[in-house]
Formats: sequence, C-alpha cells, structure tokens
Amino acid sequence: MLSTKDVIEKFEVTRATLHNWKSTKPKLYNHIFNSEIQYEKYRETNILLDSYIKTAKSKIFIFEEIDYILTLNLKIENIQHIQDISLHYINTSTKIKKENDTFTLGIYKKLESLNLIEKYIFYDRLVKLKEKLEKKQEKDTDWLRVYFKEFLEE
Repeated sequence: MLSTKDVIEKFEVTRATLHNWKSTKPKLYNHIFNSEIQYEKYRETNILLDSYIKTAKSKIFIFEEIDYILTLNLKIENIQHIQDISLHYINTSTKIKKENDTFTLGIYKKLESLNLIEKYIFYDRLVKLKEKLEKKQEKDTDWLRVYFKEFLEE
C-alpha cells in the first residue's frame, strides 16, 4: 500500500485533494492507495502466462500468417471475444479479401486449435506489437519474430 506522500508524488495531487476524495470518492481513494498491489498481481499473472507459453506446444504458425493477422486490426473487447478470436479473424479477413482461400482458412483452423490461455497470450502480443510498431512508424519484422517466437514454426 502506498503512503500519502507516495500518492502525492506519484499522481501529482495535493493533500487537500486526497482528503476530499477520501469522503467524496472512497472507491477512487482506495484504488489509488492500493494501485501497487494491483500492479504486482498483474505482473505476477503476466510472468505465469509467459512461463506457460514457453512450455506450450503452440508453434503452429508461419511468419506470413502472423504478419497477415497483424494487418487485420482485430477488435477484441473481452474474454468471450478472445475465446472466439478465430471467428473475429475470419469475419475481419472476409471483409478485406471478400473470399476465403486456403491461406485464410488455414489461419482460422490454427487460431481455433489454440486453448483459451494461448489465445489470450497471442492476442495480448498482437496488441503490444501493434502499439510498438505504431510508435516507431515503421515495420520491423524482427520484432514480430521476438513477440511470437513461441507461436512460430522453426
């Protein structure tokens, strides 16, 4: 739990504002003071997920397939959408290509074969890589290989 001094410095708020929030916005006040605990839980979960994916047998994609998925800008909003990522993929792909070919259907089957945790990690990496590439304003295929090494066939 953060101290009052830590919160004031970290979030750049005054002591009076914090005191006001304590009575007017108690949920916000508690959330701010417990933000470090939530961050640690999030960090631990990501460490576990990274450990899991390194031992999973998910090396089923080729570079071009992941590169293609990355260009689609899939819109996933919740865990149910992650579970159905293959459907979101095929719907988005169909809107762009107007027809399904062997390449796109192959990707669909591979996405479908991933379990929920693998789908979550796969999508999380898509989002993170997309953000990284947008900041750089250029495409760097080396980063794709780094982010998806556990999913790429050797």
